[in-house]
Amino acid sequence: ERRAEILEQNGYHFLWINNGHGPELWMWNVPSEVDDQKEIAAQAFGDVLVAGYGMGIVQKFLLDNPFVTSVTTVEISPEVIEECQKVFGQLYGQVTIGDFYEYETDNRFDCVIGDIWIDQAGRNLDEYKEFKQKAGCLIRPGGKILGWGADYFEFLLHQEKSY
Repeated sequence: ERRAEILEQNGYHFLWINNGHGPELWMWNVPSEVDDQKEIAAQAFGDVLVAGYGMGIVQKFLLDNPFVTSVTTVEISPEVIEECQKVFGQLYGQVTIGDFYEYETDNRFDCVIGDIWIDQAGRNLDEYKEFKQKAGCLIRPGGKILGWGADYFEFLLHQEKSY
């Protein structure tokens, strides 16, 4: 049974996910994380799709960005959404429960933000390529793909093409 729990310590929140194999620390709202999310949100514009809700940090900053017109999030775990609603009392933007990689819509977005980087960082470059390919199918011409760690993955892609 999958469970999500947000615990508070010293004024900060920590999102723990338990997939039946013990709890994993999934996200936290310490200042460095908040700054990273704020920086990503500041680069966004138009209609934005976010892959993964986390604790809604990037979504909140997106809604504060005057260049953003809408925020849609695809979150795979209903438990995360339920826990965020319970702890924070609200959600930011429109949320759809589902797997980003299987998400289908006729809508196209100006920005796609990957907030599923724990999955990405622990795997390999092929996983990032899969994310980028899916995001590319959902983005309008001239749009942006954003996310924590994207610069590093783009560097790796460039290195791969250099050989």
